[in-house]
Amino acid sequence: MNVKLLPLVPLIASLAACGGSGTSTTPLSDSSLSAGTVSVLVTDNLTLDYSEVWINIQSITATDNNGQTVTLYENTTGQTHNLSQLVNVGALVDAQAIAAGTYSSFDIVMVNDIKLVDLNGNVINATFDNSGNPIFTTNVTGTLTVDAGQATTLALDFDLAQFTYDVTSNTVTPVIVQKDPNLLNQTVTTTQGDVQAINGATQLVVTPANGGANMTVDLHNNATVTNTATGVISVDTTGLQAGMNVSVSGNYDANTLTITASDVQIDNSTIISISHEIEGIVVDWDGSSMSLDVKEANFAPPTNEVNVANISNAVFSHGSLSLLDAGQKVEIKGNWDGNTFTAAVIEVEGASRNGNDSSNYLDDYAEIEGQISSVDGNQLTIAVQEHEHVSNINSGDSITVDSGISWIEHGNASCLTVGAIIEAKGPMTDATSMTANKIEIERGCNGSSAESDDNDDFDFDDDDDSDDDLDSDLS
Repeated sequence: MNVKLLPLVPLIASLAACGGSGTSTTPLSDSSLSAGTVSVLVTDNLTLDYSEVWINIQSITATDNNGQTVTLYENTTGQTHNLSQLVNVGALVDAQAIAAGTYSSFDIVMVNDIKLVDLNGNVINATFDNSGNPIFTTNVTGTLTVDAGQATTLALDFDLAQFTYDVTSNTVTPVIVQKDPNLLNQTVTTTQGDVQAINGATQLVVTPANGGANMTVDLHNNATVTNTATGVISVDTTGLQAGMNVSVSGNYDANTLTITASDVQIDNSTIISISHEIEGIVVDWDGSSMSLDVKEANFAPPTNEVNVANISNAVFSHGSLSLLDAGQKVEIKGNWDGNTFTAAVIEVEGASRNGNDSSNYLDDYAEIEGQISSVDGNQLTIAVQEHEHVSNINSGDSITVDSGISWIEHGNASCLTVGAIIEAKGPMTDATSMTANKIEIERGCNGSSAESDDNDDFDFDDDDDSDDDLDSDLS
């Protein structure tokens, strides 16, 4: 038997419920609740052999000590995740209220298909078994105590370092264990649902499309609200109304059921139906269409690159058409027909947001990677290691990065410490200073690596396109 041990990426379903199970408990706002709200998250660990690992989760259930089973998440279409983009972070799947009690068994139902992309871009379409069944179910034992009126998190870790791939049968055998959710740097989400209420200029309440608990959405100070039908972009809740269908991307706090949003998009009445989302690196750009190396999506692309059309007619929530170039990281929402992705809304990651008249650098953009040498409040001094889209900086130079308005990926503000390696994106205010719209933690937070060295965001015109990886905001 030809069996290969795969050092892949652990998936974590982090279930935020009411009660203990290895983490501190947080009272919910309504102390009269007799059930706990369970938030289902997915995450992974570092992989060196594969730049992408795609799976589709259809349901997660929990069984208590009395044999009673409750549903934590269910969707016949499922949610597709590229696990390699969730290093040390979690991605929200759903949030549900379940009865108080102790749960010790968790069933995860996935589409019986796993797609692996190696570092050369070769795609391997494998299965979890050869039964012919379109779905695959696996069980995890653990302990989740759900107490009324409190919140906690359970993590189910797909320990991909222990996964095995049988070349002869073309099957992958997963190993899943319970994991400490406190090891996650952050939780990210893209949730579709209906606006229930507007609580102010920077806060709204959303009911997820799959049902479950209402979520409070707080707009980050660098967030945009985009109406994809009209093209109007705002920086607050002005264009939102109760009943609107929206898509919310941001960081999720399972204890408070709150999303700090980087992006809100109004999806109803759009000319181009927004049913799909992709994030990746521009490979080729001819001024009207592009080839995109997809790293995160709500569908598994059949090949490592997807053709994106209708770009000149799309709305840009961050950046502009003039910024697009090979090597650029973008997030795109629109429609996938199986062959071509039609773009409706495009965000150039790290570019200044549109609709903000106070910005003086709407089209200025640079990417700088380096190690933090000093921290003074929001002012970070970094020693430049690599850079793109800027010509007057050299490797070894020191620049100042203002993180005051930054959206932080692969970690949080506590990771911005001396010694951490970061990638900052935003306008250069002068030859030695940047106001970063986005910061990605490449290495930090107790020395952990947020991304593999093989999963670098930069494309410095080398011969290995496998280095063009990025994180995930989508789920």
